[in-house]
Amino acid sequence: MIEMAQYYRIKYLKEVEELSQREIAKKLGISRNTVSKYLKEDQPPTTINRQVVYGTKQHSDETKRVLPIIDQWIEDDLKRWGKQKHTAVRIYERLVNEYEFKGSASNVRKIVAKRRKKLQEVFIPLEFQLGQQFQFDWGEADIILQGRTRRVYLFCIQLSASRVRFVRAYLHEKQEAFLDGFVHAFEFFGGVPTEGLYDNLKTAVIKILQGRDRLEQEAFLALQAHYLFKSEFCNVRSGNEKGRVEGTVGYIRRNAFVPLPEVRSLDELNDFLKEWCLEEAQRRMVPHKKETVAQMWEKEKTYLHPLPEQRFEACRLVSCLVNKTSLVTIDTNHYSVPCQYVGQTVWVKIFVDQVIVVAQNDVIAKHVRSYEKNELFTSLDHYLDALLKKPRAIRDAHAFHTSEIPDVFKRFHRKMREQEGAIGDRKFIRLLLLHREIGLEKLTEALIESEKTQVFRYEVVHEMIHRLTNNTYQIQNLSTEKTPTSLLDYKIQKANVAQYGLLTGGEK
Repeated sequence: MIEMAQYYRIKYLKEVEELSQREIAKKLGISRNTVSKYLKEDQPPTTINRQVVYGTKQHSDETKRVLPIIDQWIEDDLKRWGKQKHTAVRIYERLVNEYEFKGSASNVRKIVAKRRKKLQEVFIPLEFQLGQQFQFDWGEADIILQGRTRRVYLFCIQLSASRVRFVRAYLHEKQEAFLDGFVHAFEFFGGVPTEGLYDNLKTAVIKILQGRDRLEQEAFLALQAHYLFKSEFCNVRSGNEKGRVEGTVGYIRRNAFVPLPEVRSLDELNDFLKEWCLEEAQRRMVPHKKETVAQMWEKEKTYLHPLPEQRFEACRLVSCLVNKTSLVTIDTNHYSVPCQYVGQTVWVKIFVDQVIVVAQNDVIAKHVRSYEKNELFTSLDHYLDALLKKPRAIRDAHAFHTSEIPDVFKRFHRKMREQEGAIGDRKFIRLLLLHREIGLEKLTEALIESEKTQVFRYEVVHEMIHRLTNNTYQIQNLSTEKTPTSLLDYKIQKANVAQYGLLTGGEK
């Protein structure tokens, strides 16, 4: 029985989980030669004329008498919690007290050590119904991202029946990545299976209850409610229960990430991984079937639940207080919001690729998410209302000097400030506010056209905007000698009050 169990485990790990001989030997605690011997055998070992050897030397009759008892206790321990199993000393004590064993304690310790190594848990072949189950697990791999080696985390999921695989890479294993992976996986599969099998990961489980009951994370329950599937969780420290995907993680790492992929972005990597999954489905055969994974997958699609009309919002939701500089802090990074929300508490939706801030059910700010540390991200529009009250601050405002602000804005402001000083600052803020009506692109175009006239005034830009948006204003070109360099250079003659008196019949 022991040889048969060993033979079955080796065959299962090789053919189903697709492990290498080295990995099988390491997992079972046996030599590679033993693994190789079993894999070369065409037939499983039979029980005919087979002797069970318990050690390197023949045991006494007293020891042989208790060997079946020891085996039974060790097999029973396989079903129990790891911290509440027999020790070799406890087995010896029970043999003495309950079976009047006369042998030595040292001999029992040796026997127990050898029997535990040989008595492995036996797996039962399973046949999954189409559309019934998927299995999920995280993995890790290294890539070369923008010329530097970077560790990424692999969202690995597999349909248990057709065995089609989907993998997507992230920079972390946080809840937003966990949820985002399912959104992309279900869209890739073309539907949703009835149930999923998971480890007891923190992004899904708050607390492990009795048996297989779990107190699940609210966001994970929302995901299940949106896609209408149920979750099943492995027993504690029993990842082997999801054997399909356990083998998938290693297979993906050995085949899709060797040699290390060289990419410029995660989007590029994920496009490559999606194509790799599709190619694998076309190439691989379903074990014990005469169909490819892709053929079986086409059949399984008809059994999957349809995708909902709207995508699930795969985000982590947190509340934040807007500080005095109109910023919220997420994972050490700071993101701006409109200044009227200073001192208020807002909700922040943290997605894999963006940060969205919401107040009173309205989206008030959007930013590209950063995975660096202690960075500042500001939008100039968020501070314009405050700058109207403090116009001089535009000169050093962080949001004005970011790469998102075109250079023409900075040149135009510099000229207005040179010509009109503090008044130029105030008028430039009014000019910036025009983007709320026409958009940044049109305002940029108007500034570029106005700059060509070398007249840096609010009125000129406003007229140029009308020309660009309505095409009703025609600007008459003046000759060079008539074109003023600055209206401030014009001198106006003072009025003669005495002449006014003559007109009104006053002093002559």
